[in-house]
Amino acid sequence: MSTWVYVALGLLLLGVGLFFLPLRVRFSLQGRGEPNGFWALAGGAQLGPVATSGVMAQGVEAQLSVHVFGKRLWGKKLAELASPRAEDNVTDDREAEATGALERARARYAHLERWLDPVDLFLFVTRERRRVELGPTQLDLEYGFRDITLTGKLLGAIYAFAPLLPDAIVIRQYPSWESVDRGSVAGSGSVRLWPGLLFVDAAWYLIRNVKIRQPRAGKGA
Repeated sequence: MSTWVYVALGLLLLGVGLFFLPLRVRFSLQGRGEPNGFWALAGGAQLGPVATSGVMAQGVEAQLSVHVFGKRLWGKKLAELASPRAEDNVTDDREAEATGALERARARYAHLERWLDPVDLFLFVTRERRRVELGPTQLDLEYGFRDITLTGKLLGAIYAFAPLLPDAIVIRQYPSWESVDRGSVAGSGSVRLWPGLLFVDAAWYLIRNVKIRQPRAGKGA
């Protein structure tokens, strides 16, 4: 065999290996609310050299941006991403929009049902959690309310709820007893996923479960 055949075979094996390697997505979130009504929220996620971030605050339009190797390549305000619409008759159109959305959801469900069993599909998606692994995730909460009893109730509720979360999630609380409405949240963590295995599982599931369309009535004999 020639050298080029070995090179091609090596590249093919390398590509297959990379296809099945896990990817790690790191994420972070920060938010704050002050007694004077000011609030701000920011978050981001990173996959290798690619990072996305978003920020919104009182008096500041929400923005999204994408960075590669620390260089900003794309940025938009959420208002610019939304499709323009007239301000007139907004209230009158809400009921029509809700009805249209419900009809579209029914149509999509009926279309899905012609090809797949929705319940079985839901169970498949649930089982695929094994391809997504939550890494160490830390959440720091600082909060306080004018009603101190409400602060105590929230403290107890979070302590009771925390054991129900995955072991990878750690919640640290810092309650304030100053009778002031104030709060902040800071979280960071990572998720490891296997996109290659997810793709293979999905392809195999479709091969085994996609329904074959029945011939329409009146055709064939």
